[in-house]
Amino acid sequence: MTNNTIKSIDIVTVIKVAGAFIALLIGSGFATGQEAMQFFSAYGLMGVFGSAITLVLFVYLAHTFMKLGMETGIVKNEGVFKYYLGKWVGTGLSWYTIIFIIAVFAIMLSGAGATLNQSYGIPVFIGSGIMAALATGTILLGLNKLIDVVGILGPGIIILTIFVAIAAIFKNPTGIAEGDAVVGSLEMYRVSSSWWRSSILYVGVNVLGLASFIPSLGQLLKNKREVVSASVLGSVLFVGALVLVSLALLSNITTVNVAAIPILTLAASVSPICKTIFAAIIFLGIYTSSTSLLWTVVARFSEEKTNKYTVLTLLLGAAGYFGGNILPFAKLVNIIYPTVGYAGSLVLIGIIIKDVRVRFFNKK
Repeated sequence: MTNNTIKSIDIVTVIKVAGAFIALLIGSGFATGQEAMQFFSAYGLMGVFGSAITLVLFVYLAHTFMKLGMETGIVKNEGVFKYYLGKWVGTGLSWYTIIFIIAVFAIMLSGAGATLNQSYGIPVFIGSGIMAALATGTILLGLNKLIDVVGILGPGIIILTIFVAIAAIFKNPTGIAEGDAVVGSLEMYRVSSSWWRSSILYVGVNVLGLASFIPSLGQLLKNKREVVSASVLGSVLFVGALVLVSLALLSNITTVNVAAIPILTLAASVSPICKTIFAAIIFLGIYTSSTSLLWTVVARFSEEKTNKYTVLTLLLGAAGYFGGNILPFAKLVNIIYPTVGYAGSLVLIGIIIKDVRVRFFNKK
């Protein structure tokens, strides 16, 4: 056992890194409930049970990427993909990832606009514009400020989301069984034809974003115990919240399946005041993830505190804003996420193969 392994854990840093990991995953899809509904609740209880697959893969990916960043200093997505998939595939994938991140950023802005519209009646284009301004403004402050902000907000949003989900379940205790009985007959968006494939696709959707952001978090950690702790803590908290949200949506599936922002409808079933408050929480959740993702693209092409960094941040913020107002939010999620999920799943296979070769056969 090396000295690096037995060193003590800086619990504050571990929590901050785990929080930043959670914040990246939250996004508009999770914060609004669309991801939980389309990837898990839409398949009934079997879909919710499938989250166990999701948990294992998230722990593995978080640990792998953080360890890579800590030990090798590889943090930008092109370097990460080249390491795992080779020069040509890695380079092509890094460009694909850039397009994907901009597309998902646009979806998040659309989700922000839909959230404020459903709760406060604010026009979608104004709500998405507010989010675009906040995200670009935060990115201009740099990575350290970004992690300070999202690392604190991430766990807080998860805790509040868990509260609403538990309250909704307890208010309708027989709803889960009733929802499981009828969900198969409902016409609703589903990302796949099977629950287990959907569970893997959910990780696939997030692989590209994780590969672009999580290795940089690894450089904040000092030893292997911190890497393991942050990976497990972040994954367990996030997937735990995902399970509760999925069960809560299933318990109210006949009313939430037609809502643009399902979790707002869920919050309204608990209390009208809860709905109003939770709209702000969802907005913050989208903010934490959209800023993290967009930063990875800006940092790929420019250095912080340069004119190029500023111009690129503003241009990509504007591109996301206009792209996010093309189609309704739920439709954007259903079109883009499954496509990215399949691509990300292939990347996940490549990462596992490379990891096995290095760990067990010592082949770099």
